[in-house]
Amino acid sequence: MNDPASSSIPSPAPTDFPLEWLEPRDATLTWEWDDMHMPMALTPLAADYVGTIASGFSYGYERLGFPAEIKVRVLNGYAYFTLDTEVPEPEQAAMWERRTEAARAQILLTDAYWRRAVPQLRDYYEWVACAAVETMPFEDLADRWDETWTRIGRCWSIHFYAIRGPYQVLEDLADLYESIVENASPGEALGLIGGGVHELHDVERELESLAALLAGTPALAARIREPGATVADLAGRPDAAPFLTALDAFLARHGHLGQSFDDLALPSWGEDPGLLLAELAKRVEHPPVVGADARREALTAHGEALAADVRARLADDAEKREQFDALLAAARQIGHLTETHNYWIDRMAQASLRRFVMRVARRLVDAGLIGDVTDILYLRRGEVPELLRAPDDRRGVVEGRRAEHATWSATRPPKKVGAPSTDDGESDRFDGKRFTSSEPDELRGTGASAGIVRGRARVTRTQADFAAVQEGDIIVCSSSNPSWVPLFAIAGGLITDTGGVLSHAAVVAREFALPAVVGTGDATSRIADGRLVELDGSNGIVRLL
Repeated sequence: MNDPASSSIPSPAPTDFPLEWLEPRDATLTWEWDDMHMPMALTPLAADYVGTIASGFSYGYERLGFPAEIKVRVLNGYAYFTLDTEVPEPEQAAMWERRTEAARAQILLTDAYWRRAVPQLRDYYEWVACAAVETMPFEDLADRWDETWTRIGRCWSIHFYAIRGPYQVLEDLADLYESIVENASPGEALGLIGGGVHELHDVERELESLAALLAGTPALAARIREPGATVADLAGRPDAAPFLTALDAFLARHGHLGQSFDDLALPSWGEDPGLLLAELAKRVEHPPVVGADARREALTAHGEALAADVRARLADDAEKREQFDALLAAARQIGHLTETHNYWIDRMAQASLRRFVMRVARRLVDAGLIGDVTDILYLRRGEVPELLRAPDDRRGVVEGRRAEHATWSATRPPKKVGAPSTDDGESDRFDGKRFTSSEPDELRGTGASAGIVRGRARVTRTQADFAAVQEGDIIVCSSSNPSWVPLFAIAGGLITDTGGVLSHAAVVAREFALPAVVGTGDATSRIADGRLVELDGSNGIVRLL
């Protein structure tokens, strides 16, 4: 997101993407479509959830004493963000430096904060889950609805405070590494912290165990591989009992994963286990060559080799070596939070809220107020408690909003709207830089995970596209998150439109030793599904073959 320029003259709205600003000041700011986290058109309720996310972002800045506010506007279904500040432009460089120093101050505090935060997060999710939605009077349910959204909002406040130290320490470590190791590739420094044991490693190990149970029961594995297989199809089969017990345990721990983006319309594995079964079937047919534990050990050894090389280069500079060791120790302690926070908050908060929302929707359907549980996604956050307190048939409203959403879903929105932006400003390693290529059959991005690989491109925009990804395919997507772990175990490589070496896609790709190029800008629109491509994960080059 770019720094706003309050003196800029607003540019005219695209004729095919009309803009209605909430406030007059909005038109003087530069708004950027967040196609990393929300690349699809959002329903009204999903749009309100994005507002909850943005409130958490602003809380994180407030805790750091940063004089700026993150704002979001959902325009024609697409989420646009801006950073608004009243600090004069000549003073903004100093403002950003103060923010950086404030983030550095969080590095040594993060581990203790996160240890306190996880039990608090669990309490919030448990409170949401234990609501007696099915029997509660509508008036009480309306109150519960409001408080549920408030508590999920607190989870996002924790998110945007907890991540400051982890991202800053990795930025600092990478800066130092690249000042010592000449011509280091963009993602090379992050290999220093590879192989840590954390929740994503647990997910991968347990997926391996589930696949092994299936592989040991050929008839069951064959049933899973049939299109549209569901958990209900397996119930009552004597040979399925051990697998179903293990699956239930897995979903109890990790069932909040599965949503491809920050969109409340998307179900998790816990809500739709069939999403997970389809990926397990691929693993049975094409087991990973290297298991999770062996891959982690290799990543750890690689990190130690990189660190040893740096120390050797600094043999005559004790002060800089001490600085490196201190940064490395801190990065290995909290660096994993650049991704595990996504596991605990992005994915878990979304799944928790969605389960609650769908339970409320069932009550509204039973009362004849909406026609289908998914209709609730076309109501606004504030309309639901109003409906519970004063019941009224909303099916006509829903029908109109569904049609409008379908129209905008077929639209490619502009990347930026509002005040014209003259440059892209400074990019950090999360958002990454954007590159251009003069070659018609070449795309440029950031090399996020080393390796050169060829394969068939699988353009993967939604969860529905996961099924098409087969062993060795090159995933081409807007971005990814921990829910994509099952795909990464069988894919040959990864290309994204968005992100830098600290983006979710890049972090997970490195943990899987999956060659990756991120931040190409337009891979999903320029690369045809099924096209043979070659990607160079060190130099950030994608060639269309």
